[in-house]
Parts: sequence; C-alpha cells; structure tokens
Amino acid sequence: MPLATVFHLACVQTNRANGGFKIKRLGKALKISGVLLMAMVFGLFGWILYTSHEEARQYAIETSQNITLMAQRDIVRNIEILSLSLDALANRYQSPMFRQLTYNQQHSYLFGGVAAAKHVVVMAVLDDAGKVVVSSLPGTPANTYGERLYFTVHRDQPDTGLYISPPISAKFDRDLQVVVLSKRLSNQDGGFAGIVVMALDLTYFRELFSGILLGEDGVMSLYSRSGVVYMRLPYSASMIGRDISTSANFLKIKSLIQQNSGSFFAQAITDGIKRLYAFRNVPGTPLVVFVGRSDKHIFRHWTESLYTLGYMMLLFMTVCVVLFHILRNELKKRRRAEEKLQELVRIDDLTKLLNRRALDHALDDLWNRSRRSSGIFSILFIDVDYFKFYNDTYGHQKGDEVLAAVSGVISVQLPRSSDIAARYGGEEFIVVLAETNANGTIFVGEKIRSAIEALNIPHSKSQIGHISVSIGAAVYDSAIHDSINAVLNAADSALYKAKGSGRNKVQISERPVDAQ
Repeated sequence: MPLATVFHLACVQTNRANGGFKIKRLGKALKISGVLLMAMVFGLFGWILYTSHEEARQYAIETSQNITLMAQRDIVRNIEILSLSLDALANRYQSPMFRQLTYNQQHSYLFGGVAAAKHVVVMAVLDDAGKVVVSSLPGTPANTYGERLYFTVHRDQPDTGLYISPPISAKFDRDLQVVVLSKRLSNQDGGFAGIVVMALDLTYFRELFSGILLGEDGVMSLYSRSGVVYMRLPYSASMIGRDISTSANFLKIKSLIQQNSGSFFAQAITDGIKRLYAFRNVPGTPLVVFVGRSDKHIFRHWTESLYTLGYMMLLFMTVCVVLFHILRNELKKRRRAEEKLQELVRIDDLTKLLNRRALDHALDDLWNRSRRSSGIFSILFIDVDYFKFYNDTYGHQKGDEVLAAVSGVISVQLPRSSDIAARYGGEEFIVVLAETNANGTIFVGEKIRSAIEALNIPHSKSQIGHISVSIGAAVYDSAIHDSINAVLNAADSALYKAKGSGRNKVQISERPVDAQ
C-alpha cells in the first residue's frame, strides 16, 4: 500500500522525535537484559551446583577417611594385644619355672587366658623343626609345620618380628578361615629355637566391619599391600585369600596404596558400581583398610538438590518468559498506539493523504537524497476546478465528499511504493514521483486527470458540467532548480498555465530560454 511507504519516507524524523525509536531501543534493551539475566541466573545456578557437589565430595572423602582411621586404630590395638599375648607365651614357655610344672599346670600356665580371647582359635609353640611342642587345643598334634611360611620366615630372617600370614583355610572342629600370627623363639646364644603362633579367626574383621554403616552399595575391605584379600563386606567366602595383584584395578592403585592414606574414585570390576575409595595403612602390618562408598549414595542429597533447583529454575524461567512476553506485547501495543498516533498527526483526516507538515518533511528528505545521488523526481500540482463555486452551490459537506473522492483516485493511480501524495491545502494536492522524467510525469498526470473526470460528479458551475482538475507538472533539473521550493514553484506556474488555457488539462513546466 503506497501510504505505508509514504509513512516511512515522510516521517522518519517525526518518529524519532516522538519516541518511536525509543520504544524500539527499549525493546532491544529488554531483550538484551533478559539474556543477561538468564546468563547470570544460569551462571549462579551452575556455581551453586558445582560448589555443593565439591562440598559433598569433600565431606564424603573426610567421612570415609575417618571410618578407615577408626578401623585402623581398632585393628592396631587388637594386634598389639595379640602380639603381647605371643610375647607372654614365649616368655612363659622359656622361663625356668615352666619346666618344674606338671602337664596340666603347664597348659594352664601357658594358655590360661586363651579361652577369654573370642577370636583366637589356637595358640601353640613349635620347635626349631616346626613340630608342635605344646598347644592350647586338647592333645598335642603330631603334625610338623616346618615348611609353612609363617615358620620359615622367622627361621631365615631373625629380625622379622611379628609376622601376619595370608588367610588360611584350617580344619579344627569345623572349617575356618584364619590368619596366623607368629613370633620367633631364640636360644640364649641367639640361635633359632622355634616359634610361637596364634590362629586368629577372620570373623574378627568381619564383625568389626559389619558394625560400620556405609550406605547403599557400600563396601569395606582389608587387603595386603601385595594384593591378597583378607576380608570384604558384603561378605563372600570365595573372595577371602584371593590374590588380586594382577587385576587391572589393583595395578592402577598399587603405587598409590604405598602411601599412609588417600582416596580415589574407581569403578568396581565385580559389580560395575562407581565408588569413592578411601584407604589407610595399618602400621606395623602389611594390611590396608579400604572403605568404598557408592557415587550414587554420596551425591544422593546433591542429586535431590539438583532436581529441586532444576524445578525452581524451570519455574523461574517460565515466569520470566511469561513476564517478558507480556511486557513485549505491551511494548508492541504501545508502539502500535504511538505509530497510530503519529500516523494521525501526519495524515489529513479528510483525504487520508499526507498533510502539509508531513509533506514538508518528505520533500526535504527527497531533496537531500536527490542532491546526494544526482537522481531526478517530478512534482504534480493538482487543483480541483471551480471548487469554490461547487461549495457555494452544493454545500461544504458535498465539497468534502468531492475532496475525499479525488484523493482516493490519486492514491489508486500511484501504484509505486516510492510515490507520495499529499493534501497541500484546500482543494490543492501534491504528487511526488521519484525517478520519473517528463514523459512519465505527463503520463501519470493524464491518468489522474482522466480518472477524476471519469467519476462524473455533477458540477453545474463548471464549463464541462462535472468535477475536473487542472494539473501542473515540473521535473527536477539541477541546472535550474536550487531548492525544493524552486521545483514546487515551477509546478505551480505550470498549474496556472493549465487553468489559463481552459482547465481540465495537464501542463508541464518548460525550461526557461536563458537556461536553454
């Protein structure tokens, strides 16, 4: 529609002056602010999640380390007690008083406190050949254990001290899995005299670990640094005594567990569960206590917080989007209202064409653009013939109807979006034709004139009996026109020539002789 382009060409400055662009900038600023707000909120959300995740991780590490510390202290304390018991057995066995006692007295003297030790299965003394000399169990076994590691290590390495064997399956009144603790016996000259031994039921470690709550999928283990399994909860008898030193997971941590303590995340081969493992070495022994807590259990509360914050974020985003949509719609309504108001200010209420003020802005803009680009344009000055007589004869209301009809015809005959039509004042109209030469100008002028004549509106005071118009035309010529007013004056002069030569005509301005 031509009026839309007219609005654009003629009223850029008016829009700027009246706030149209301010609303555009406000809408753009609102969009940028919304994006920045979302970025800040998401950044804060991410920072909260990250810090809370790290706090949960650190708390889990500290808790697991504390559990290993408690288990370590309990094991150290009990092994010290058992070690002292072996020392007492060795001292009593080698004391002169022992030889003076009867068999029953010797047994009571050596093993009187064994019954009170809950998990000690047997205590015994072996001579330098590995034969059992005396045992806490009824009767003295005739077996010889000289080939066992817990015997040979003391025979071959005098400085071994307390030796703790790998788990052993032993047959007593029932099958048991035990670990053997042994110490060296020495003669007065320092020679090897045998060993004192103690079989400790591995149920001790099982009961110790069972009293610790590790949460869902939690595990607790006791390994040697060489990779032998002493105990593992959840309990599995097939795991006890197994050598895992060649497994991929153990090889990854083998160098790590040489330290006193530490932690790491790993996925278990047995069940595929990812856990946080904390470990701590038991001083004076080859043992390492492991605590494994499942990743799912550690971050359970964090995951719940994640979902809660996620729902809150979703709600927040929804509210922001709704509010942003409402605000944007309100800004659009305000913009449309202001555009409508601006349009009302620029448009003549009767003819629906540009008014005089809007025309002046459009002509100034057209002049500036034409001077910069060396383009051409044409102006048609249109005047309704004998309009004063028409008003006097038919009344002003009928006169207004004629002006509305004439303006409607002018708009229809200007199909190009670059053409401008305006009411100049009273019964006078201006048409601006961009990039149009003399021939094109006359052609358009004739179209408008003939179309208005074709309306066949009766006019008794006109010589031709109906409403007609006279049109003066001028084409911009940079050689003779130094302002837009010069072009308007040329078109106005041509209009008077058209009226003077009988009206209902199109007259184009001619170039002055001196200019030619």
